[in-house]
Amino acid sequence: MIYPEIERTMPPLRDSEALLRSADRINPNTFVISLKQIAKHLKINPKRIINWQKWQHVLWVHLEGRGGYFISYRKLEQWIAACRTLIRGCQNLPTLTTLWTAILKEATRYTEDAITRLQEIWQQRQTTLTSNK
Repeated sequence: MIYPEIERTMPPLRDSEALLRSADRINPNTFVISLKQIAKHLKINPKRIINWQKWQHVLWVHLEGRGGYFISYRKLEQWIAACRTLIRGCQNLPTLTTLWTAILKEATRYTEDAITRLQEIWQQRQTTLTSNK
């Protein structure tokens, strides 16, 4: 790890109480999620969704003929948009590194496409911050 002291002090990205105190957290409770978005993510007809609920760490979706299904918030576009905003808002390299380290720790929860898009934004921000020194 590049900055082990940062890793020990960096709280997870999802922390609803800390969101009120700091802009470096993502709160999925603030996401506006529609039935159409869930169906698009699952690549199914929205009529197959019987019920869905926002839980603390995941969405729970009850599908007709399939039962309950869990979706990580990190797979949703709202989460990726929030990460983009956080990356673009980093004012210095140590903060950017800390944020990127936290994202990478949870990389398996993201889609490959999402990590690729976030990495591009991270690299752009890193280049900007490096050239502003």
